[in-house]
Amino acid sequence: MIESVPTPVEAAIYLYFGVIAAVGCYLHGRLWLSHRGQRVVTSDRTAATSDERP
Repeated sequence: MIESVPTPVEAAIYLYFGVIAAVGCYLHGRLWLSHRGQRVVTSDRTAATSDERP
């Protein structure tokens, strides 16, 4: 039978996984927002250049 892990060790493991998940969500959000911002700017430029044409 497997022995149980002490409570402080278990808490540290869960805290570690929580921090890693938070960092991953933060990075994903920043990349998503930067990509979304570039796409909007690109479509605005396309609309502006199409308006300038006769």
